[in-house]
Amino acid sequence: MAAITAGYAIDLHTHSLRSDGALSPAELVKRAAARGVKIQALSDHDTLAGIAEATATGESLGVRIIPATELNTESEWGDAHVLGYFIDPQDAALEDRLRWLRENRGRRIELMVGNLNALGYAVDLVRVLEIAQGGALGRPHLAQALFEKGYVKSYDAAFDTLLAKDSPAYVARVGLSPIEAVTLVREHGGVPSLAHPGTVLGLDELLPELVAVGLAGIEAYYGEHTPEMTARCLDRARTLDLVPTGGSDFHGRGDHGTDLGGVFVPPETIERLESRRGRA
Repeated sequence: MAAITAGYAIDLHTHSLRSDGALSPAELVKRAAARGVKIQALSDHDTLAGIAEATATGESLGVRIIPATELNTESEWGDAHVLGYFIDPQDAALEDRLRWLRENRGRRIELMVGNLNALGYAVDLVRVLEIAQGGALGRPHLAQALFEKGYVKSYDAAFDTLLAKDSPAYVARVGLSPIEAVTLVREHGGVPSLAHPGTVLGLDELLPELVAVGLAGIEAYYGEHTPEMTARCLDRARTLDLVPTGGSDFHGRGDHGTDLGGVFVPPETIERLESRRGRA
């Protein structure tokens, strides 16, 4: 990785190898601390498995860890993901639901490996599992395996070619709709925010539906947003009484996201999000 330089103090969107990131939760928090992050949400996909490790490391380094998860969804709305903040890692009923999502993730990747093999791309499921290191399986692990075999020129290129939604190898997710994801977070005491809204199809139509079931925030501050997209999100936040959230979406794999603390998030965001706990 590149040399570590200073970043901003708040990062509400980060991933470890408990899902599709490259670093362990402890390594991730250490890097965040070195970048100057003081408040970090660990938001692995469909799991809270890294929260305890991240929290322990954060306590030793002066980094407050907010327990969170990013729920991927499958619907006509495109990549409408929901970040759930202030989730209880000890919530057994929620873990049952997240386990179901992870199991479906695993089956999906198995099917995609089969499709790729049928198309002549000899990817080994065992190697994909090795790359995941026990984390929640996803396309990033498959992308790494394809890159290692030389089937794509880069890790990122895999998503534009062999793993794209219009590829014959692609398999749709079996999981939650955006409304179900927001509802799930609310039912378990969390605060839901819409992740990277630039990937949502029909954003202005979807937002009121999500607000109606308890959406509290929108990720206005995001590395891949244009100034116009950020302004649009801030306008929707004002209109719909949403908290503008933000984060790096750091994975440590390929070019996706920015470095930890790479996106400015206003300090008042944390207090505003906390004020939405228990409010549907």
